[in-house]
Amino acid sequence: MTKFLPGEKMPTIEGYINGHGSYQQNDGLYSSLYGNLVVIDKLMTVQPVIDFRYNPEVGDVIIGRITMIGNKKWKVEMNSKAESTLQLSAINLPGSVQRRKMYSDEMKMREYFDINDILVAEVQKINKSGNISLHTRNEKYKKLTNGLVLEVPAMLVTRYKTQFLKIESIEIIIGVNGFIWIGSDDLNYENMKKILIIANFIKNIANQNKVITDTELLKQY
Repeated sequence: MTKFLPGEKMPTIEGYINGHGSYQQNDGLYSSLYGNLVVIDKLMTVQPVIDFRYNPEVGDVIIGRITMIGNKKWKVEMNSKAESTLQLSAINLPGSVQRRKMYSDEMKMREYFDINDILVAEVQKINKSGNISLHTRNEKYKKLTNGLVLEVPAMLVTRYKTQFLKIESIEIIIGVNGFIWIGSDDLNYENMKKILIIANFIKNIANQNKVITDTELLKQY
């Protein structure tokens, strides 16, 4: 039985009806879950394999997306049941300046991280209610540009000695939360091809329900 990742296009039959776990776009039917395609008569649904959302631990490296800017904090989507936030006081200012954050910094929050920006951060704290506090107080934690994010079930990602890999000119950051960043400082045609090849390789591993290891990625390339 073929498994599909969220956002992956699925084959269809004539006169199909999209059901639970699927959504229609102009060019076809897509899965909104990680699961198996089930067809009953002409009703096409996706049956989830497992709840693949991320269970955080302090120190985890994650990839996230800014969804809201609030009072001295950003809300971050990171594939977790709990709310995740990044406080203004928990970021590295441009140029790695170490000082107390001021009112002028609050006015520049959109310059640091805007809505829909992708970032790599670390889990700093998990409070009693389960809400997650992140930080980017390190040069390796930052806004990510010139690349793409691939989402896989968090159960297929493990914690390595480092979540940061380099394959030739391509940077790979394997978020423990199941979001994987693949990008390059030089986004030319050749590097774009490499990014897509690596993304397809990871996707194929996930489709087989196999754990994505840093060793396998480095060995493949």
